[in-house]
Amino acid sequence: MTVPEPPPISVPPAPPAEPAGVRAVSGNRAALALLVVQNVASALLVAAGLPLGTALLGTFAVVVLVGLTLFRGAVGALFRDSRWRTPPSWGVALAAFALAFLASRAFVLAFVTLVPASANAVPQFLSQGADVWVLLLAAGILIPVAEEVAFRGLLMRGHERAAGFTVAALTSTLVFSLAHGVPASIVGILPLAYVLARVAQHTGSLWNSVIVHALNNTIAVALGSLLAGRLPQDTGQAQATELLKNEALRLPLAGGAALFGTVVLVVLHLWLTPKVDPQVRSAPGPWLSGAFVVMLLFGLGAAALTVPGVTQWITDLRGALR
Repeated sequence: MTVPEPPPISVPPAPPAEPAGVRAVSGNRAALALLVVQNVASALLVAAGLPLGTALLGTFAVVVLVGLTLFRGAVGALFRDSRWRTPPSWGVALAAFALAFLASRAFVLAFVTLVPASANAVPQFLSQGADVWVLLLAAGILIPVAEEVAFRGLLMRGHERAAGFTVAALTSTLVFSLAHGVPASIVGILPLAYVLARVAQHTGSLWNSVIVHALNNTIAVALGSLLAGRLPQDTGQAQATELLKNEALRLPLAGGAALFGTVVLVVLHLWLTPKVDPQVRSAPGPWLSGAFVVMLLFGLGAAALTVPGVTQWITDLRGALR
């Protein structure tokens, strides 16, 4: 007697594997950690008496060490990503930088015109002697590489995979701008940060945002070092203050600068449309986490401490406690 064979058991097909890549939560944590390490390391090295350029060079080394050890998984995923492996488009990067530079300075001019006291809080990256060249290397090239890996690489890539291009561009722009702490700096960084996000999305290469960032920092450091001590700053500031007291010129100047910067930024937004990317929304989920909120609070707190009224209150409080 032949025993019938049991019917084959049907096994449901396995769900498609999620594409490997940076996750939003991991990107937030890595960006926060690298931001904290960069600020703490630079402050400690400067306090130890090192020249600014040397201190920032040491900071870069510490940031790289922390990134490659504590966040090896997220950094490794980024290194395998197409954003890291796609070569730059120099023409796009240079054109985007030129327009972003104009928009950034226009917004700064508008803000400083309306709030002249805010100009005094903008940090100056100056050095002397041979350390100027070290400063150009560290602040102009190496630190931008580290910040692009942290913000447009780890953080923005994770947000793209969770929520798409637009959310990722806006969140990375907001947190990167606030990380600079000073209101005038935040206003100037906002358009630049948005262009850094869009140029990476438009070209599919993180290296284009590195180029734009490095050019901006290098020019700022070079001009600051070149002009330091060569201009009659006290006289220039006095003349500028007198000019801004004239309300008939002050408001039109601020409005014109803001309008010009806005127009340039709109042109950049319409030009730098994101490139189709299979990684986008490949890991849907929340992009907002505790690390991201901490970065926002850090930036808002640092900015608040530079507001003239707050700084005066802190000075008075210190005097009362002595």
